[in-house]
Amino acid sequence: MVKRTMIRKIIIEGPDCSGKSTVVERIKNKLRWDSKSLHHLEGDQFSRYLTEYALADKVVFDRSHFSEMVYGALWRGGSPFTDLEEHVLEFLAQKDAIIIFACPSVELLEERYQARSFEQQIKLKELKKARDLFIEKMCEIGALIYGSESYEELDKLIGEVEKRVK
Repeated sequence: MVKRTMIRKIIIEGPDCSGKSTVVERIKNKLRWDSKSLHHLEGDQFSRYLTEYALADKVVFDRSHFSEMVYGALWRGGSPFTDLEEHVLEFLAQKDAIIIFACPSVELLEERYQARSFEQQIKLKELKKARDLFIEKMCEIGALIYGSESYEELDKLIGEVEKRVK
């Protein structure tokens, strides 16, 4: 008999305007799990993510250290992690987890960006670059890809997550 690993965390990643918040809410409500935002905070990023991943139990994360790496490269000149720290965090992020990459088209990202009525940290011209950086990172780890194009696609994703958690 093959022993299945129990899923303890779900990480939702992707560029701004990609539909992450919608996915987080739907999964959280469907599974009755907690959710937590891991947007950038000042301080020791490695210790922060190490602790969050180690203590996670039935948590849906909105962002992760992958966002820290992408936006670090985009805005702060590079990743805040050493190569060893990146490998450790990648291992812990994937352990007992489902990672979902929300990746709509550039056109849809731009449309959503322009529809928002609040100022955003990311600039419109940076969306494509952020998307490209996420694609590079998320394809390396084999994340579930969510195109964020329709509610039917969202329902299918939720069904797949539910199946993997059960």
